[in-house]
Amino acid sequence: MILALVTFLPYTKAPMSPAQRLDLFERTAPNYQKIPGLLRKYYIGEPGKRAGGAYEFDTLASAQAHFTTEWVKFMTDTYGSDLRVEYFDAPCVVDNIQNTIIIEPALRAAAQQNAEARA
Repeated sequence: MILALVTFLPYTKAPMSPAQRLDLFERTAPNYQKIPGLLRKYYIGEPGKRAGGAYEFDTLASAQAHFTTEWVKFMTDTYGSDLRVEYFDAPCVVDNIQNTIIIEPALRAAAQQNAEARA
């Protein structure tokens, strides 16, 4: 699994009102349900400073397929400047809401293969 951290400097320095934030989420959140390989998306922000999102993808290829040159231009034109996309390996997720621990299947397979090779 891959965690992509996207941050940018928002055009507006004033914090959004609760109504503005709710409107933004209700308008944009459904779009993320259609992205191939996207498992979760968190809207993140530091009021008056940076904004962005944390995206959990199944693979790096899925993440890179989403964050295209066109996407970067749209985001920069629409929301802000100094856009950064960083990728992190996320082989284990602890979900305390669902009470689950998710370990990347590829990691389990590699560990098993390594153990078998040693035996």
